[in-house]
Amino acid sequence: MSISGKEIALILSDHFDAAELDGLRACLSRAGALISIVGDKADQTLTDWNKQVQISVGVSYEEAHSYNFDAVIISDGYTPDDIRASSSALSFIRDMYDSGKIVGAIHHGVQVLISLDILKNKNVTGWPSIRIDLENAGATYYDEPVVIDGNLVTGRGPSDLEAFCDAIIDELRRLSEYAA
Repeated sequence: MSISGKEIALILSDHFDAAELDGLRACLSRAGALISIVGDKADQTLTDWNKQVQISVGVSYEEAHSYNFDAVIISDGYTPDDIRASSSALSFIRDMYDSGKIVGAIHHGVQVLISLDILKNKNVTGWPSIRIDLENAGATYYDEPVVIDGNLVTGRGPSDLEAFCDAIIDELRRLSEYAA
């Protein structure tokens, strides 16, 4: 089953990781997903951390609602720090999680899940340097490319981007088959 027409919210802020953005968009678009860039303000222009790539926010956190999306993905760069300081961003992601939608996080993006206080007794991965933070939040850390626990899909780092993206696609397919 295809994921054609599935809506994915890709959360970004200034100083995002352009390589992760490009990899995620290419993989998910090839599978037929529709991707919306979600950020602080609609029409805001964001720049990657190397100041080489710019992208425009399509949907603000205030406008984003879980019923409009099938998944949300949090990537790396400075985005996790910005999200953790934004009650609107955290509220949107929490709504996605509570609605049973897929919440994906890779690299340092997994730190956002700590701020949501949803990691107790969860299995996760993320960048090895945040292992202790994840464990202190109650999670069990696995040094694996991808870990899936319920509607959480976590990826370890940039070299695992393809496996992470494939896991998001597989989970979207699984949920579509379950709903059918």
